[in-house]
Amino acid sequence: MSLLAICALVFLTCPVKSVHIDYGNKTYHFGGWIPGTPQVITATLSPLVEGYLNREVGLKFSPSLAFKFKAIDYSDESYSDTDIRNGDLDFIYSITGRLGCIEAQFGWSPLATQRAYVNGSDTGAQGSIVYSLETNTGIRNISDFRNKRVGVGMVLSSNAYHLGYQLMADHGVNLFSDVAQLVFYGSDYDDQVRDVLGGNLDVGITASSWLYVNHANDIPLLHVHNPTRAAADGEAFPFLTSTQLAPQYGVSASPDVPLGVKEAVADALFRLDRGDAEAVRMSVSGFEVPASYWLVRNLLQQMGLLRVGGGGGGGLLPSCVRPYAGVLDTITCPPGYVRQSEEVMAKQCKKDGLACPRGGQCFCRPCAPDHTVAIFPARTVLVMCCVLLGLALLCSAGWVLLLESSNACGAAADAARA
Repeated sequence: MSLLAICALVFLTCPVKSVHIDYGNKTYHFGGWIPGTPQVITATLSPLVEGYLNREVGLKFSPSLAFKFKAIDYSDESYSDTDIRNGDLDFIYSITGRLGCIEAQFGWSPLATQRAYVNGSDTGAQGSIVYSLETNTGIRNISDFRNKRVGVGMVLSSNAYHLGYQLMADHGVNLFSDVAQLVFYGSDYDDQVRDVLGGNLDVGITASSWLYVNHANDIPLLHVHNPTRAAADGEAFPFLTSTQLAPQYGVSASPDVPLGVKEAVADALFRLDRGDAEAVRMSVSGFEVPASYWLVRNLLQQMGLLRVGGGGGGGLLPSCVRPYAGVLDTITCPPGYVRQSEEVMAKQCKKDGLACPRGGQCFCRPCAPDHTVAIFPARTVLVMCCVLLGLALLCSAGWVLLLESSNACGAAADAARA
């Protein structure tokens, strides 16, 4: 037998000890948020973490690692910033608006973007549905939203808030100064849909694929505004959307998590198949490489939800709004308007007879005209400037004629005396 054959036989028959990095017998804490109660969040996401990741990642290490799930961001008391600052969270699954804020504020890094799977179609993008009740014939165009009741989702949701805000602005309607009542539904989007169907809300803004997953039977009862067939990264979006598209939910990791653990978690997420029980429960077909958050961060900054520094190189400040306690502070009035106090808005709600829907945070006409500043349309200002300029020219010409006339009179008088 040749020497090469003997070496090959020895290699194949002798046990080889695996080479590994000892990360210790550590438990990694995985926070997650989807619209719903903490019970719904836990029932939907914990199997992915405590079942799939423990099985596909934890057992691959020696000593083994463990993954523990925690529902976050469903109330002000469960706001994840506190856990992040205390080092009690290592991974987060959430909407890209929330992840974009966390990554800018705390230096976390994106690991993966999910692909939603609904009615045989999957996508890594997410649109926003702006809708009203089909039988409400008084609302057929976005311009009809003026003096109506409009509901949005969580403050940091691009798909249930920011994209709808931008769509209304593009059609000349400001969500803060033109609507009668603005309702934030926080974590429970089901209430928003029920309120529109029940006539307690005129217009709702929510995530498109979420609506198709959770209220498919209700969609024929709804009038979708600005219905669009869109595409992202060359891939057709399989659902109707009222707005441009942003990435689906994603997973981000703390900078304190070792690179080897991050890579193992990302690899496991990429291998998740839509037939796996955990994927079926989440209505996803799997995960893919992280999508760009450029649009998400741009909207966060434009709306003042993610502050941009003035000094210090002009970078992102470590400051994101609280999605529940800080709602009022997120309302930025257009030029010529001023934000009302909570007391004034409460009186306005009572005056207009607008009750606050269950579970919502309500603001009636949050931005009112600033009477300390005269507000004129641009065309009016232009006309006024032209009139003033004309008067100035006439006055100038009048003075010239008066001086010339005076000089002429003086010359005539001098000639007569001569």
